[in-house]
Amino acid sequence: MFDERVVGQNLKKYLAQSRVQQKELAVACGKTEGTISHWVDGRVSIPIKYIPVICEMLEITLYELFELPDPCLLSEAERKVLNAYRKDEVFKLISDRVLDIS
Repeated sequence: MFDERVVGQNLKKYLAQSRVQQKELAVACGKTEGTISHWVDGRVSIPIKYIPVICEMLEITLYELFELPDPCLLSEAERKVLNAYRKDEVFKLISDRVLDIS
């Protein structure tokens, strides 16, 4: 689960950087300014269906909005390990055991 306050702070930051007004975002999402304000304050989670609209308007990725590591930024070695983990059950089992993942 994501911390709504962190996402709200990021939304506020990127709104300011983009100079998009909350009113414009509200119109684009078909919501009220009050709803956008609740998102910015972190009082309410942003429904997933509005994430693409927000990211497009603010010219950011969902990784930036949610402070997630961008998988595109993985090194080649990291990508290989991740792909092996996803494809090979034995590799996954060994990795989980080494990393103490239940």
